[in-house]
Amino acid sequence: MILSREEFFGALKERSALVMDIFNDERYYQSFMPEILREAVYSYLKRPAKRFRPGVLFFSCGAVGGDEQKAQLAAAAVEVYHTWTLVHDDIIDNDSLRRGQPTVHEEFRTQAQSWGYPPKEAVDLGRSIAILAGDLQHAWSVRLLLDLEATGLPLPVIADLIRRLEVDVTNGLIGGEALDVLYARRPIAELTETDVLKMLELKTGVLYEYAGIAGASIGLQQTAVQNNLIGAIGRFAKQCGTAFQIQDDILGLTGDEKVLGKPIDSDIREGKRTVIALHAYHHANIKERQLIADVLGNAEATGADINRVKQIFNKYQGVEYAKKLAESIVSQAISELDPLPDSKYKDLLLTWAQFVVNRDF
Repeated sequence: MILSREEFFGALKERSALVMDIFNDERYYQSFMPEILREAVYSYLKRPAKRFRPGVLFFSCGAVGGDEQKAQLAAAAVEVYHTWTLVHDDIIDNDSLRRGQPTVHEEFRTQAQSWGYPPKEAVDLGRSIAILAGDLQHAWSVRLLLDLEATGLPLPVIADLIRRLEVDVTNGLIGGEALDVLYARRPIAELTETDVLKMLELKTGVLYEYAGIAGASIGLQQTAVQNNLIGAIGRFAKQCGTAFQIQDDILGLTGDEKVLGKPIDSDIREGKRTVIALHAYHHANIKERQLIADVLGNAEATGADINRVKQIFNKYQGVEYAKKLAESIVSQAISELDPLPDSKYKDLLLTWAQFVVNRDF
């Protein structure tokens, strides 16, 4: 059963509070030093967020009959892990805003300038602090998983969760980010939809897959090798995560900048190879293809240039195509939940799947 928007976001809010309880624990808070790094580590964590990945982890734990309280540390670990990737991604993309506020490197560049640093040195300091904060967050996510021992979770399950995070997720996610960067500098004519979807799966899908696996593993106190249901929930979450990123790309063209908290059309300026751009390119005429190739990733492109490219995307219904593709992926993902008994947690997972392709932020 699909829940109402109010019920779904109410459930997310409750679990976000559980995650914040971990973040505000003094034994973690006081462990980061010097103070400037502590501020950087907590910069994004203190901002309002829906915390979808922890939510998926909690819901997956409950869906297999587990105790959500025992998943609290792992949910916090997933959110911290996700946060370090955002901090570093913002550096790579030279973004100045995250959730409507300055990115970490921009926040501390501004601070450095207020302290009297020359402009270039302020930029260097801001970037350095952001890199170091991301490194600390990555390490913190592992520490949180290690602390699961206090919950009574079997050590082999804890070891499996750490190995999956540090090997499978880290290799996959960073590989996906590398592909994203490389594809932006590669002629769009050379790329296929399969290439782009694989990149999205790695960049976004693998961490959602981990959230599903971690929640179900904690709930069942088993590894995915021991119980096939855990892998099924992981596959569901991975596919929905891929669709989530497709919807992100749609919103990057059609969303409300105030709601998104980042500039609209930044994907075009950064040369992102989205399903939308690829679909339009392969259906465009020669002149239109040349314009797309010239404008994507061109920092000097004018607003008029970008609008012309968006008109081509609209002409060939790139957004509509991407929307249908995302819906198809989610439809396939939902079948992975068939073995689960009906419960409020299964309903929450199904509601999240529908939200993935219908959200406006």
